[in-house]
Amino acid sequence: MKIQSLIAQHVLDAHEGGNWTGNSVKQVLEDVSVAAAIIVTPASSNTISSLVHHLTYWNNIMVLRILGESPQIPKANGFDVKVLTTQKEWEIVKLLNIESAHLLASTILNFDCDDLTKPILPGYSSAYKSLNGCIEHIYYHLGQITVIKNLTKDL
Repeated sequence: MKIQSLIAQHVLDAHEGGNWTGNSVKQVLEDVSVAAAIIVTPASSNTISSLVHHLTYWNNIMVLRILGESPQIPKANGFDVKVLTTQKEWEIVKLLNIESAHLLASTILNFDCDDLTKPILPGYSSAYKSLNGCIEHIYYHLGQITVIKNLTKDL
């Protein structure tokens, strides 16, 4: 099995399940209402919806980097989700996150294995480190989402 396949599967596992933590973005968000998704808690200035939007944003940034593009990262850094007012809007945010995970995974699958030790872009760390860092980033925010979810479980 190619290492790209393992990395791509790890991205999907973090988002959809089947990883060693027993949690995934999709699983944790299944029963989160729009009311819980948009509330700011004392635990974080971020909401669940802004964290999910941020993860989607960074999945898409990583796709661009894999393709050799160097997008400018605005100050909002992907936390600029619009204020959601309906459950349907929240479902779309969640769907876009899963779609971005699949796009990232498929882009990783097409990445040349010989380039994994080279910088993903000039001045950046190796592609291997960058891709694994992306997965670490997903789990980091999954932990935040889980904490916030526990604080908003009655909404």
